[in-house]
Amino acid sequence: MSNKLILTMTSTAGLALATLVAAPTSAQAAVPHCTNSALAASLVHLQGAAGSQVGDLRLTNVSRGHCWTRGYPGVSYVGFGNGTQIGRAATWDAGAVTTITLSPGQHADAPIRLVNVQNYPASTCRPTPVDGLRVYVPGSTLAKFVPHRTTGCRSTTITTIFVRPLAR
Repeated sequence: MSNKLILTMTSTAGLALATLVAAPTSAQAAVPHCTNSALAASLVHLQGAAGSQVGDLRLTNVSRGHCWTRGYPGVSYVGFGNGTQIGRAATWDAGAVTTITLSPGQHADAPIRLVNVQNYPASTCRPTPVDGLRVYVPGSTLAKFVPHRTTGCRSTTITTIFVRPLAR
């Protein structure tokens, strides 16, 4: 394993740990963390842009009370009608990580970029139809499914999804 790969894995793991376990402020201590069941996921504002689609991955509070969230959602393509991951999971683009308190019905958005797989040689990418996105809300090990039929790369050497941290 190369030093660059180890550094990337270590940095990503450290960022994930810091993002998911950061202690809430005293004001947030009375407000629970947003669980997987408290948030609905959707893709909004998708539009074409120079070899990609850009938009927002929206997490909406569907619970009856306030909750807080922070950080990056986990995102990957899934397909074959059974939730099999297609290709590499999303890369987290740099951005400010903030804690967001959501009232019922409020949302936070994570900017997302979905790269057009035709940008890569078919022999390297191995284009594969996908059913949508598997989304992990920050701090959860349970996933949500967001329908989005497109084509992904079956290869795990190419990153085709990039996501930034949740923001208002």
